[in-house]
Amino acid sequence: MTRRIAAMARVGSCLLLLTAASAFAADTNSKNSAVGNWMLNPAKSHFQNMAPPKMERLRVSKDDETGLKWSLTGAGANGTGYHHEYDGPTDGSYHPIQGSQNPRTVAYTRAGSVTNWVVKDVTGAIIETGSGKVSPDGRTLTLQGTMKTSTGESQFTSVYDRR
Repeated sequence: MTRRIAAMARVGSCLLLLTAASAFAADTNSKNSAVGNWMLNPAKSHFQNMAPPKMERLRVSKDDETGLKWSLTGAGANGTGYHHEYDGPTDGSYHPIQGSQNPRTVAYTRAGSVTNWVVKDVTGAIIETGSGKVSPDGRTLTLQGTMKTSTGESQFTSVYDRR
């Protein structure tokens, strides 16, 4: 049960991070926009005290000054599949993440080319914070943050390659 909760928390965090990362660039026509398809690169990623997912695919369809739209599909360390989506503003207000088995809300903000996020659980407790950005060459999306798991706080770095 503890592993399942930790896996779900990590999945939720990764999704939020991916979402945030996709919002990094304000100009969808630039090489620094997150619009496109991304695959998690496990060799470049690091998950403290968490099992890495077997696979994650992120599709960002909107990434501009006003909002972000993304969908994330993956398989946890135990092989269980998941799918999450977000479509909303980057104005600091909280909005739901769709598809999450545990209800969560996320608030995104932007500071230049960096997107920041805060995730809350159903009780309103902050369970994740992070930031992300697209590399200058537009080929890599990096999400970094801290999340609360059943074993305490864990830090993560999720690195995605553009496909």
